[in-house]
Amino acid sequence: MTKVLITGATGFIGRAVADAAKKRGLDLRLMIRSDKYIDQVKHLDFERVSGDLTDPDSLKKACEGVDAVFHVAAMFSMWVQDRDLLLKTNVDGTRAMLRAALDAGVGKIIYTSSVAAIGHRADGKPSDETVEWNLERTNDPYTKSKYLACQVAKEFIAQGAPIVITYPSAPIGWGDIKPTPTGQMYVDYINGKIPAYYDGGFSVIDVDDVGEGHLLAFEKGRIGEGYILTNRNMTLKELFDLTSDITGVPKLRRKFSKGMTIITAGLMEWWSSAVTKKAPVLTSGGARMTALPPFYTSEKAVRELGLRFTPIREALEKAIWYFHQRGMIKVKPLTGKPPQR
Repeated sequence: MTKVLITGATGFIGRAVADAAKKRGLDLRLMIRSDKYIDQVKHLDFERVSGDLTDPDSLKKACEGVDAVFHVAAMFSMWVQDRDLLLKTNVDGTRAMLRAALDAGVGKIIYTSSVAAIGHRADGKPSDETVEWNLERTNDPYTKSKYLACQVAKEFIAQGAPIVITYPSAPIGWGDIKPTPTGQMYVDYINGKIPAYYDGGFSVIDVDDVGEGHLLAFEKGRIGEGYILTNRNMTLKELFDLTSDITGVPKLRRKFSKGMTIITAGLMEWWSSAVTKKAPVLTSGGARMTALPPFYTSEKAVRELGLRFTPIREALEKAIWYFHQRGMIKVKPLTGKPPQR
């Protein structure tokens, strides 16, 4: 039986990868830093190992005796007070993890990057895997960290490492436990904290499709190649309207300009850093990113891996039911049924 190590297994994407791996009968070793989100994987049969991306020795132990590594773990946040920790986790941690896997003789490594590590096309068409990163102007620390981490993976590939890269877009669905910045946006809108929209958007995909995409990359992905995992490009207005259709909350009628939104987000970010110490509804970097908007195509993953997609409405319904059952929103979804997990 093939034994695989999955880092970040109690996270949103990590849980989906673990589920997809278990469905294939793989022997799971999950690297778990703490018990905080252990409920995410309690339904699985797995070997637990402790590990932390800032502790290289723990990574070496975690990699011993496995056939493959899915390196999913990362700090996913659009607002951080400690940017050094973000870089240490996402960039230095990736380097340490890949080095540990290679030293252990692992046969294949699936590295979870992000579409944030891919550039934006000036003509507005969706970007594919060949578009060079050019998002420095967004001044978004998370985006920069994922780009730098992906460069680390490419350096290892250039030296012959058996790495396949995945580039997930914004995941939505069941199990968005923290939640992610995307999930928090839905929660804030449903809870009445977002008064208006602006011209922007991003790419979205069901998180379970992301998990499946990782296993397809493991089975069919070519060493040294990268695969965008995304389903649909949507404007913010489309996403908010779909959320309204599912929950019955009023549709947003007010529209802010992009410039006003970025300025307002910057003020909220300052207030969070100086006063509340809690993440703002929107950061200036996040506003600049969505204002582009950053759209992508998964044509390569469909063609080479056979990636298939869950309808976005279904994925969003699963996310909203999850938030409702966890008490994060007071509104009960009007459509769909609670997913059986």
